[in-house]
Amino acid sequence: METPPKTVQILGIPFYNDSLETALKIAHTDGGLFLAPSGPGLAELGKNPLYDEALQTADVNLIDSGYLALLWKQHRGESLQRHSGLKFIQALIDAPRFKNNTRQLWVMPDPTHCDTTKQYLASQDIHLDSQQFYLAPHYTDFPIQDQTLLETIREQRPDYVILTIAGGKQEVLGHWLRDHLDYKPTILCIGAAIAFLTGKQATIPAWADRIYIGWLLRVTTAPKTFFPRYWKARKLRSLLNRWGEQMPKAS
Repeated sequence: METPPKTVQILGIPFYNDSLETALKIAHTDGGLFLAPSGPGLAELGKNPLYDEALQTADVNLIDSGYLALLWKQHRGESLQRHSGLKFIQALIDAPRFKNNTRQLWVMPDPTHCDTTKQYLASQDIHLDSQQFYLAPHYTDFPIQDQTLLETIREQRPDYVILTIAGGKQEVLGHWLRDHLDYKPTILCIGAAIAFLTGKQATIPAWADRIYIGWLLRVTTAPKTFFPRYWKARKLRSLLNRWGEQMPKAS
């Protein structure tokens, strides 16, 4: 783009702080690594250098965490332009430029999510073949790398690579893929966001996402799974109070 988008430095990370339309334009024309780090993920900054580096060097870090936006408002008195992973993927799917470009590769966590995503995209007039869905292995050990996926991207050369695997891992994998490709697709790490649209996870209406309670709807549907995860985000407050604009260091 001729004019770089606005960003704000929080915890050592340049967060995207511009319009949704500009973010979509970057995705369509410039490509690069798009991340939408969660509150629980951000609360672990300083503990995994690979995750920290992925966020620090991403092309676009969307502000997904409503808690982060609220804390920054309290901390600095500045309102942020929050675009959640759910908001962004919905806008991308609705965009004619995305609908009319089937050069897509979706990286899915399991066959069921693969099937429901393919059906949902078809209902949105995006008709993809089975080869445009990659079933990811269960990544366990860091660094998260996948040579088979890399070769698949090199062979297909999609314009959009959408990773829908677990947060904390997808960012590291996306960063590795970007740095090992000889072209610049849009690599979008959205985690479970597509599952909110397909019905595989809790339905999160636009109004609930807008007022920062999407996490609460997830917790109510599966409290044993999601409450411990979101409880970790409470550490964000102390991180912001201590580090502000700087990247936390391991203690």
